[in-house]
Amino acid sequence: MIISASYGFAAYQRNFVWKDDLSLWSDVVKKSPDKARVHNAIGMYYYTSQRHGEAIPFFQRSLSLRPGYGIGHNNLGLCFLAKRRIDQAIEEFKQAIKAKPLNGMYHVNLGIAYWKKGLHKQAKKEIQIGKDLRKRHKNNPKFTH
Repeated sequence: MIISASYGFAAYQRNFVWKDDLSLWSDVVKKSPDKARVHNAIGMYYYTSQRHGEAIPFFQRSLSLRPGYGIGHNNLGLCFLAKRRIDQAIEEFKQAIKAKPLNGMYHVNLGIAYWKKGLHKQAKKEIQIGKDLRKRHKNNPKFTH
């Protein structure tokens, strides 16, 4: 009976950690500070909340822990794009493609960055590559995430 009560109380306390994504991932980062995925998740929380400046350090930390992390480079590129730091966004999207060349979304994002820089020919090429890859690998998460 005592064991059941202690498990019940522990579960009750964990509910506070799960109140939102930020509290959950902040708790996880305390327990696993050297995991790139955790820092990337916190960065995504800030990115999706339109808090791009706050997201950037988390993506950078993610990449310092795992330099070839394609999604980390992509997400950092998205933040730079949102902040109109186009050259930095282009570099991050190129790094994402280097890490995962068959991920079509990374090519599309690079194309968007090229377009914003006025490099329309390169933009169209990357966007087409991305669309072709996404069509070819649409049911395979290995190539889309």
